Amino acid sequence: MRFSLAKMIRVLIINYIFKAVFVGVAVGGVCLGTIGDIFGRKKAIAISMIILFVAGFGNAFVPSFWWMVVCRGIVGFALGGTGQGLTVCTEYCPVHMRGRAAFFLCYFWSFGTIMVILISWVVMQYLNSWRLLLGILSLPSLVGLVCLKWYPESARYYLVSGQYDRAVKILQRVAKTNGTDLPPGRLVQVIAEEKRGRFKDLLTKEYRVATLIIWYTWWAVALSAYGTVFISPIIIQKGYLGNVENDNQTKGNQSEIESNIMPCVEFSQQNFIDLLWTSAAEFPGLLIFTFLAELCGRKVLLSVSCIVNGFLLLLLLLRTYKIVILLVLFAARGLMLAVFQLLYIVTLEVSVTSVHIKMHYIFIQDVYSNPGSIANF
Repeated sequence: MRFSLAKMIRVLIINYIFKAVFVGVAVGGVCLGTIGDIFGRKKAIAISMIILFVAGFGNAFVPSFWWMVVCRGIVGFALGGTGQGLTVCTEYCPVHMRGRAAFFLCYFWSFGTIMVILISWVVMQYLNSWRLLLGILSLPSLVGLVCLKWYPESARYYLVSGQYDRAVKILQRVAKTNGTDLPPGRLVQVIAEEKRGRFKDLLTKEYRVATLIIWYTWWAVALSAYGTVFISPIIIQKGYLGNVENDNQTKGNQSEIESNIMPCVEFSQQNFIDLLWTSAAEFPGLLIFTFLAELCGRKVLLSVSCIVNGFLLLLLLLRTYKIVILLVLFAARGLMLAVFQLLYIVTLEVSVTSVHIKMHYIFIQDVYSNPGSIANF
């Protein structure tokens, strides 16, 4: 009983860090989503990159655990607006290419995951400094901020916000960059400027059913996705889903247990290798879904994928050979990110531009906070 209590305290302490990130994402989704609707996607992305770099770099110098929690919460706030890059991508792509283009964009997410593992491997194995690691990992956001100079604002945003001339100029610039001309005809002008960024638009009669279904689907998918990510290191270290502590840690007096409430278990080189190849599973999953998203119906593909992924997660509870469990984890990780990206596409396609930033950011990001914290248990 005492060990169970100590374990629960450890989980609650670790949960503060994860919870701070997800709550930050929820709040950032509201604020930066509104900025993206009213002032433009590019401005929201720029603000996200600035905050992400400052908070991420500052995380390397935190003096205490609670300052770590605060910094992680600010990082989460910044992450609430970074997904607007996907919004711009889908707004520029033709409908028949939107699914494939969005999956191509997600390849870089997987590439970033692999790079984080490799950098962590080198820094922790040879320099053994988590502060240096966090400092290095904050630098890509600074590079992204610089690259925004060549990042075009959404022409669709300009159009629905009444900035017709800017929309035309952006499209002309895009056409010139690609060595082609704009299609013949005239861009249809929006006569009345729509009110953008209103929460109540999500629950109007036209969108109420779709909104409620999407909210629940995001909750379920986020719970499975983050849960899979959180348990991956445990499975990789032990070969099955169990505690990372050694068996002899269940023995001893109360002081020994309390002194080890929050143990740090060092990753071996083999652990990094296993984490690397199971994370690389995201690439084949994305590759397959890149083409299936165009060939199959979005709803059918999403439904079947969720059922299959649920079955794979149940298989992770088995106690069998480690290689078998790692292969199941490989398949689950590969399928889950593809499902995540497919749900992003479905979310953006079921709502019009004037409200889809809100649908995408307010409650989609809000539900992240709850599954993220629940998954830690």
